[in-house]
Formats: sequence, C-alpha cells, structure tokens
Amino acid sequence: MHPRIQEVSFKVACDVDNPLTGPNGASYIYGPQKGGTPEILEQLDQNLKHFASIVQKQLGRNIDSPSGAGAAGGLGAGLLGFLNADLQRGGELLVEILKLEDSVKDTDLLITGEGGINHQTRFGKTPVAVSRVGKKHGIPTIALTGSLNKGYETIYEEGVMAVFSIIPRLTSLEAALENGEENLRSLSTNIATIIKASF
Repeated sequence: MHPRIQEVSFKVACDVDNPLTGPNGASYIYGPQKGGTPEILEQLDQNLKHFASIVQKQLGRNIDSPSGAGAAGGLGAGLLGFLNADLQRGGELLVEILKLEDSVKDTDLLITGEGGINHQTRFGKTPVAVSRVGKKHGIPTIALTGSLNKGYETIYEEGVMAVFSIIPRLTSLEAALENGEENLRSLSTNIATIIKASF
C-alpha cells in the first residue's frame, strides 16, 4: 500500500447495514436478486467467511460482522479491511449532513421516498433513516416509491406510517420512468387531499 494512503482517513456511506456473512449477509440477502441458487449462496457465503478469516489473520481487522460490511456485495468489507475505512449508514450520514433533526422541529409530517421499497429497505436505507428521525420526534412519516416489492411491510416496524406506490396501473419500466413526474404529481395531490380532509 502506498504510504500516503496510510495518512488518509476514509468515511464510507453504505446504503445498507448488512454484515458480510451469515443469514443477513451479502450473499443470502442480495444473491437471490442476482440469480443465486441456494447452493451458490451457501458457497458464496463460505468463500466470504474464508476471505474474512484471512484478512483477520493477516491484517488483524474484523471485516465479517461490522454493520455495512456486506454493502455493495462486500465492498464495505474490502474498504474496511484494506483502508481501515469508517463505514457509516448512508441514510444516517445524509440525515447528519442535511441537519435533518434541526429542520423538522416544527414539522407535522415527513415524506420520504425510494425507487423501490422491499424487505431490504429496513437495512439502513434512506427512508428508514428519515422515519427514525420522525419517530424520535413524534412526527409521522410516509414513504413514496416507484414499486412496492415483497416484504415492504417490514419498514412499518421502523416508524413508517404508510407507503404509497406512484405507479397507478400495470405498465412497463420504460413507461413508468417516462411518466414518473406526472405519476408523482398525481399521487401527491391524492395524499394532500387526504391530509386536508383529516384536519
């Protein structure tokens, strides 16, 4: 490693807080969406465990269990192991940089969003970081998304009150992207009507 790199500190924003291995690790959580079969996932997880044990032995760094080590297919673990990076939840880092807690003090409702919300969203993605701020301050949070996918209900446990898809009908991805602004405006109007009626 170049000596100058040793003088640099790295802060890494991870979009999820999964560990590298195990049932909530990179292989088992994200492998299926890449086409991994149960046999392949088990082999991948074993390979990552082996890699983590070598890094622990050679560099004295635990890259297996830290939060964010499983981000980006294990890139978080590599950055932690070889650059001694400080892994942080991307959503929480964004909340910190934007000083969101200071901004919401007199707020009645938080609205957040993500392209797709599913069971993985609870692993530290931005909607959950925003909803945790809302929960802490007693502010309800709703989430808007392009698609509601399997397991999206798990974010209710993180303080999200309701989740709405902006896509009003079955459509192709191309049409959904092309009509995104119009669909978002239409959904926002409907939500505003509900809010107005409740006061």
